[in-house]
Amino acid sequence: MKKLFTVLTGLMFALTIFSTAQAKTKWDLHLNYSAGNFHSQGAQKFAERVAEATNGELTIVLHPGSSLGFKGPELLRAVAEGQLAIAEVPTGMVEGDAPVLALTAQPFISANAFEQRLLYQLAKPKYAKKLKKFNQMTLYTSVWPFSGIYTQRAIKSESDLNGLKMRVYDGTGLAFGKATGIAARKMPFSEVYPAMKAGLMDSMYTSSVSGVDAKAWEMLKYFTPINIVGPVNMINVNMDAWNKLDKKLQVTVLEIAAQMEDEMWNLAGDMDRKSRATLIEKGMIIDPVSKEFRNELNAIGDKLRAIWAKKAGADANAILKQYNEITGR
Repeated sequence: MKKLFTVLTGLMFALTIFSTAQAKTKWDLHLNYSAGNFHSQGAQKFAERVAEATNGELTIVLHPGSSLGFKGPELLRAVAEGQLAIAEVPTGMVEGDAPVLALTAQPFISANAFEQRLLYQLAKPKYAKKLKKFNQMTLYTSVWPFSGIYTQRAIKSESDLNGLKMRVYDGTGLAFGKATGIAARKMPFSEVYPAMKAGLMDSMYTSSVSGVDAKAWEMLKYFTPINIVGPVNMINVNMDAWNKLDKKLQVTVLEIAAQMEDEMWNLAGDMDRKSRATLIEKGMIIDPVSKEFRNELNAIGDKLRAIWAKKAGADANAILKQYNEITGR
């Protein structure tokens, strides 16, 4: 009897260990930017808070710099199909699969971070509806400072844009290039420096933060803050992976995610100011946009948004109308 008790006790102990091990969940999080980028650092904070709050029941392992091998336009489908349990998905990069998601990546649609967050909040229910069709949901979003252009010469007007060979990162950049005579080409940052050295590129379109990350002062002289777009990134989770978590765990993750969203949107402005100061310190000239140039840019934005609206559908147009009414545009 004693031997039987010992065996049963050992079996129960083994089952307890097995059950505990089974209860633990690990998600591999695809990140697009380097570990030092503030979006990646935000994701690290998110992962640490989740691990602490769930006592290790959910562990999120970061893979910065697209090290899992997926590119921006592939991410919506990669999460939908479960190739990735969780990923950082830039709204402007998945326009091919879901045009409505590119609403927050439209050119010159917002004049500041407040307007950009208003636009996202208006779009949020429609985004959720579309993402559900792709078997995923957004845990939190973050935003980039508005993108400007880095060049070797001063850009004072629309006519100065003509002939530039510019690196861009999304469909908005390609459309802007087509409208202004820029030879725009999408490419990852890793390819920018060699392309400029070879004379294939002479400019790029990105934020002040990315300019610092890329050490733009080593290749280019001017940063013109045309503020074409403040890109929004979504941290999206596959619904099958999400539904495997118990309800209590889901509530905890969502509470942390809501806090992260506020922090990340507030952080963007600070990062922009610090990054611009770094650019100036390194010898770059930040060239302000004149009223005349701004009017030219806004006119370009109006035309490009009208083209996008035709393919984005009724939901996108309804959001755009509501946003314009609130902002008086």
